Amino acid sequence: MKTKTLGEANKTEIILEKRKQKRKPIIKNINTLLYWTLLIISIIGNFIISVVLVPFLLILKGPALYFSLFFLSLSFGYLFSFVLHSIEELQPKQYIIAHIFIPSIALINIAIITVLSNKLILLLKLTTPFHNPLLVGMAYFVGYLTPEALKYRKR
Repeated sequence: MKTKTLGEANKTEIILEKRKQKRKPIIKNINTLLYWTLLIISIIGNFIISVVLVPFLLILKGPALYFSLFFLSLSFGYLFSFVLHSIEELQPKQYIIAHIFIPSIALINIAIITVLSNKLILLLKLTTPFHNPLLVGMAYFVGYLTPEALKYRKR
């Protein structure tokens, strides 16, 4: 009976492999489309988050600001990581592009928004101290990359 079971298992494996090869070009095209759509949505999402952060930058200071930034970026980073790893058959090059390009854009966005919010603080004559764009950007950057770092640590 074991021989028959192994034979059936081999047949099943062969059938599944043939089906995978038949649909591979379609899935590859869909995965590529999903990948680029994800990158575009991530860029737009990072820009929207940057704009949403302006009131936080105008009101919060110190640890409260950095905790808020970290938590917000952690949430967005987790969502990005989850969706990216849900796409099947991505090439290593595509992972590298996504993990360097998107966080870099996020860091630049946050730094620009921080500089602009500092100017707004000056214009509105608020008592909130100016924020260091590098520290604000790093708080966001670290939060954004944490889910991916944890995923690699589990492997």
